[in-house]
Amino acid sequence: MNRNRILFWTCILVGMICILSSLYLQNLYILRVAVFAVIAAMLAVSVNLLVGYTGQVSLGQAGFYGIGAYTVGLLTTQWHWSFWLALLAAFILTSLTGLILGLPTTQLKGHFLGIATLGFGIIVNVIFNNWTSLTGGPNGIRGIAPPELFGISLQYENYFLGFSLFCLMVVVLMVHLVVNSAIGRAWKCIRHDEISAQVSGINVYGYKLMAFSLSGGIAGIAGGLYAGFMTFISPETFDLNQSITIITTAILGGPGTLFGPLVGAGVLTVLSESLRALNELRLIIYGAILVTVIVFLPEGIYPFISKKLRKRGIASQLKLKDRRRELDEQDFSQS
Repeated sequence: MNRNRILFWTCILVGMICILSSLYLQNLYILRVAVFAVIAAMLAVSVNLLVGYTGQVSLGQAGFYGIGAYTVGLLTTQWHWSFWLALLAAFILTSLTGLILGLPTTQLKGHFLGIATLGFGIIVNVIFNNWTSLTGGPNGIRGIAPPELFGISLQYENYFLGFSLFCLMVVVLMVHLVVNSAIGRAWKCIRHDEISAQVSGINVYGYKLMAFSLSGGIAGIAGGLYAGFMTFISPETFDLNQSITIITTAILGGPGTLFGPLVGAGVLTVLSESLRALNELRLIIYGAILVTVIVFLPEGIYPFISKKLRKRGIASQLKLKDRRRELDEQDFSQS
């Protein structure tokens, strides 16, 4: 319990430091990349609830991402809602969509579940492209109003980065509380052995629906943030490649961990931007690095780093104990 409290307050402290630091950044390029990294981290956190905690494969996360973005875009441009109400509506709508999608798909397993969620993502993207009277088709939606807070527009990169960091901090803390509750313990039991969980009295179907609903809601918030930041959305952003990138981010960082998706989002964002100048070679090198990391670090980057730090901490404590023992023996021999 003490460890969870320390982790909880550490998240708040680090989050507040990052939010305050973002207000003093001046490089617009770094600010924009940082905003995209935060959105990617939120998407990775959303899919990690399925892949990491319940063992369910989701290849349609870009569908929830797009529904959240289009909800904010349509409500703010056509119905003139405020950004905050539109963002709340995006969360509710994507949560309900996740619940509805989970009704038939949570009874599937393995690659069958992956194919079903893949079909959902493709269907959503087709709707975005072809329902031109509502979504604008391939032309998308323009003129989305950025959020305002106390009369101050958050369209500037500094303000929006701080706002998105605050949203990410709230999401991470919410996931931390859920994972360390009875719901999270049930999810972990389902991930390790679904049959044993069902025999022990856990409502496997109900808890899977909870995971799908919450995962879709978080992805919807990320979509709303993207729409508010870019003020323009189009279907090409929410295609199959986006879904693959989201799940890759979670797996690369460390599925089933709190900070793994954040690490994965940071690494992939920095890697993608660093290789941008290589043009055609960028995708080849990018893919080779990802395959190498996944092969040699199957548990993810964050678990690997945490284990190394833990081993070093234990080793240093053992050395300190040995040193104290030697000093005590020297004192005893001298006396």
